[in-house]
Amino acid sequence: MSTATTSNRMRSTHHRDDQTVRDDRAHERGGLLVATAADPESRGALNVAAAIAERDKLPVVALGVAAPFPQNVSTLVSLGQPVTIDEVARREVLDEVSRFVAHIPGSEHWVKRALLGTPEEEIVDAAARWKAQLVVLGLGRHGRLDRLFERETAIGVMRRARVPVLAVVPSARGLPKRAVAAIDFTPASMAAARLAARLLAPGGTLIAAHVSAFSDAGMKPGGIADVYRTGARAKLEAVADELRRATTCAVECVLLDGNPGDALVRFARRTHCDLVALGGHEQGLVDRILLGSVRTRVVRAAPCSLLVAPPAAG
Repeated sequence: MSTATTSNRMRSTHHRDDQTVRDDRAHERGGLLVATAADPESRGALNVAAAIAERDKLPVVALGVAAPFPQNVSTLVSLGQPVTIDEVARREVLDEVSRFVAHIPGSEHWVKRALLGTPEEEIVDAAARWKAQLVVLGLGRHGRLDRLFERETAIGVMRRARVPVLAVVPSARGLPKRAVAAIDFTPASMAAARLAARLLAPGGTLIAAHVSAFSDAGMKPGGIADVYRTGARAKLEAVADELRRATTCAVECVLLDGNPGDALVRFARRTHCDLVALGGHEQGLVDRILLGSVRTRVVRAAPCSLLVAPPAAG
């Protein structure tokens, strides 16, 4: 493919349609970026985004992503056709997104956009380019076709995004009422807990949970496990007090045992939480291996919505 053709095709990826001026004004303020494949798996994300936008008076951009025409077959047709096919696909996705969100209260004020590329990359890039405060997307298991917005896409976005990401189960109808925030006493976990408290519905409950490295089974008084758990419990109580001063929701705290990811999932299921909040992390190798594995385990197994917030989200 010639350089000129490639350049034209790249420009079609971010084609400026008739809503450009309106879009730019919305992006100047920053707001919510809600990604949708216009399928049932993203209905919960749309409902929650609408509830947040209405309460906090935030602009919303509803984003769809169209798959590009395969590069390896472009030589079989004229060089001009892939660009045309790509733009047709992008426009079709834009029309689908516009129709799909039409039933959402307040969506008449939303900006609808469609981009061309890989969902994970386009969502992250769009969030940075549009200065989004929060990315909202679906957390379904069975998306349509190539499952554009399934859980693996959510994991990919959470790994790369520099803004908080809220992945919502399809059954969600509004703001969460009961959230558990994983606390490891890092700035990221505190930021996630504070943001989770902000997202709760009035009268909601936030539970600060720390997963202990030691079980209390057979614990000897004065032993290393006893000392650790006593110190962790005291620090957790201090965190809960800090959160109570920063929010109007009820705040509780709990010390859990076991594998962090499994313990959080079990607790969320047992106590009927509708949100699990986790801190993001820097991109160092150790962080990706350790913290990344916990987050991935929770995203893949959680029975409810997930929030991942980087340290700066506080």
